[in-house]
Amino acid sequence: MQRKPEVSIVVPTYNEEKYIRRALEGLFSQKTDFDYEVIVSDGHSTDSTVKIANEMGARVVYEPKRTIAAGRHKGFMEAHGSIIVSSSADVHVKSGWLAKLVEPIRKGNFVASGGPVIPKDGNLLEHAFAKGLLTPAARGLSRIGIPYVVGDNMAIRADVFKKVGGFDTDMVTAEDTYLIKKARKYGKFKFVKDAPVYISMRRVREWGYPKYLLYHGSNFFKYHFTGKSHSGYEPIR
Repeated sequence: MQRKPEVSIVVPTYNEEKYIRRALEGLFSQKTDFDYEVIVSDGHSTDSTVKIANEMGARVVYEPKRTIAAGRHKGFMEAHGSIIVSSSADVHVKSGWLAKLVEPIRKGNFVASGGPVIPKDGNLLEHAFAKGLLTPAARGLSRIGIPYVVGDNMAIRADVFKKVGGFDTDMVTAEDTYLIKKARKYGKFKFVKDAPVYISMRRVREWGYPKYLLYHGSNFFKYHFTGKSHSGYEPIR
């Protein structure tokens, strides 16, 4: 009989055939001393996303609503692990990422964790901004009780996820912050600086720096101070 995985990695998708194979290669290549599974939570893609996911060995579930929050929620609800990790279809991860990300939770000291997000195909300025500003800011904010999390790279205890009612599936952005803020009622959040994921810069290339920084910066403060997030976030394929 196959053992129940201790950790589940959830990847929401919709028409991600350009990126999903490389993402899954990294996710399935983690060096751990525990069993884990990879779940692709798909919004009924019309391209080869599901075919590739099946070929790579992921467990595919379907969610028709097609918001990022609904995709994550469905995958989390289907997870078998006692710890659930949120990832994305365009990530690149090194082999030690997963073990480092979930270690604070496995030790029993924290109910949730998150790590840095670094440009996968970025230039020197973009890497410097991510490593020199965003990562230290995330560490500092987490220490004063303001979780700075990104859905590409976070983890939570499964029982806590269910206690808080999961994601708000109507949200199109800030669903990650919403979840972790609620989870902190049950324990502490740990920012793991040495568990980065590397993501595509496709949205930055499409939007440009001013729009990207203004959108995400204003959304962060808007949600933390008002409890509401921006209502529009067009997909970039």
